[in-house]
Amino acid sequence: MRPIFITFFALALTACGNPETESAEDMADHIAHDDIPVVGFGLDAQGPVEAQQTAINVRASWMRPHPGGRDVTAAYVVVNLSEGSEDLLTGARIEGAERVELHGHIIGDGGVMQMRQIGPQLVTDAGPLVFTPGARHLMVFGLANVIEGDVVNGVLEFQNAGDVAVAFEVRSMPPGQVTDY
Repeated sequence: MRPIFITFFALALTACGNPETESAEDMADHIAHDDIPVVGFGLDAQGPVEAQQTAINVRASWMRPHPGGRDVTAAYVVVNLSEGSEDLLTGARIEGAERVELHGHIIGDGGVMQMRQIGPQLVTDAGPLVFTPGARHLMVFGLANVIEGDVVNGVLEFQNAGDVAVAFEVRSMPPGQVTDY
């Protein structure tokens, strides 16, 4: 069982991890496929949650530089509840981007892992909602070129907490250590 999990995890980490080897067509082909099951770490779309007062804590927010001059990139963030028991991340906006989609990985035809749009994501007081390379992430479309060292402002949209401002640092590698996530 352990080798299967390790193999699956390695595949998940590589599916979105290297924009240098992914074609522009592959990066642009991020559309929802309702007939393909989403796999992985709680990626299924979540329904509305109970209305309640919540407060969101955001950390480790960053964005990859544009790969090869393309206008598609990925952004990552770790979200915790600091007040309340649950909330629903329903979307995101990034200044200057045409659109931002919540993405995850699916197993497609022939068992090939692919990135696809996912629905709203639940954040609970049980632990963080993590967007990280090779797993859940924000796909950013139509953003002017960003380079290492830039900071791009955005908003995470929650059902209860409303809009939460986020500053994404543009960098090639995640901030902090793996244990920070």
